[in-house]
Amino acid sequence: MEEINFNPRKIKSVKEEKILNIEKFANEGCSIAHDENKVIFVRYALPGEKIKANIYRETTSYSVAEPIEIIEASPRRIKPLCPYFGLCGGCDYQMMDYKLQLETKAKLVLETFRKIGKIELSDLTGIIESPSFFNYRNTETFKVDPKNKKIGFFRKDTKFVVDIENCHLAMEKINIALSDIRKQKDFPPHNFKVRTTNSGDTVVNFIKTEKYEDRPVYETIKAAEKEIKFKISKDSFFQVNNYVVPLWLEKIISFIDPDGHELIYDLYCGIGLITIFVSFFARKTIGIEIAKSSVLDANHNIEINHINSNVSFINAPVEEKLKDLEKADIFIIDPPRKGMDNNCINALREITPKKIIYSSCKPATMAR
Repeated sequence: MEEINFNPRKIKSVKEEKILNIEKFANEGCSIAHDENKVIFVRYALPGEKIKANIYRETTSYSVAEPIEIIEASPRRIKPLCPYFGLCGGCDYQMMDYKLQLETKAKLVLETFRKIGKIELSDLTGIIESPSFFNYRNTETFKVDPKNKKIGFFRKDTKFVVDIENCHLAMEKINIALSDIRKQKDFPPHNFKVRTTNSGDTVVNFIKTEKYEDRPVYETIKAAEKEIKFKISKDSFFQVNNYVVPLWLEKIISFIDPDGHELIYDLYCGIGLITIFVSFFARKTIGIEIAKSSVLDANHNIEINHINSNVSFINAPVEEKLKDLEKADIFIIDPPRKGMDNNCINALREITPKKIIYSSCKPATMAR
């Protein structure tokens, strides 16, 4: 699978304009064009389009470009909702509607598994659509350029901060907090995080503000006829799309035998979001997580929900603990973008569990 993997020692900045014909989608939010047999990854362009492009990164084997002008537009191109699209690096696909985004991502997953994993899949089943296309993110980490008084996100492939007033992906309370921070007397000295909840409880972490506290939040998630309250500390990870989380949890639970006899390990478990929900449908559930703050939250979440099911957490690297644990029926895996450690993969090969339920935020590492 062709994908961008920037190596700062091999890539250099350039500035060159070319007319390109866009051929197909690639991963990492790019499409592919060719110039004299050299691959050019083009951001924000659709297959079938003819564009004038600025080539701004280059290696001996590929280049990276962005459109300056759409000479011949795809009939499926739409006007992005966000005025910063193509400048701010937060979004890749706002030039197409949500249906085409789903189609594109499904094709890329199938191609990724075929080329990287050598696995032929005819189709994807059970694709879950987000109930909300915009204003769904419960967390944003804003980049700050205090010298030039900018708050926003990095322009793609750079450390240049694009100043923004509003993010259409963020839940509305986050945008209100951003506006309040811009109005306060002291400009933020460095990057900060804004987190909000379904109930509207909003905090700002890592800086002092006039209106917001720097503290954990509590979020309540309803799924599979259960209602669980979760403490989320500022250093702990939590899934960003509150609308999809219940659907995702119910999909995971659907793979568990309904008679509740299975032993389940939840690897890279974070604050125990999956672990706690699946514990109601298992004989025993163990979450393993390297981040201490997350495990502290996970144990706290057991207490505040008065959970008496057989669930526990281990604070350790996943790859170190697997060899010491009894054989499980199910492994639930939700690793970071870099995927599973090789030692973890080798341990799973030896354990040969009945089921592996793998959630991935990067199909390429999942395919490998």
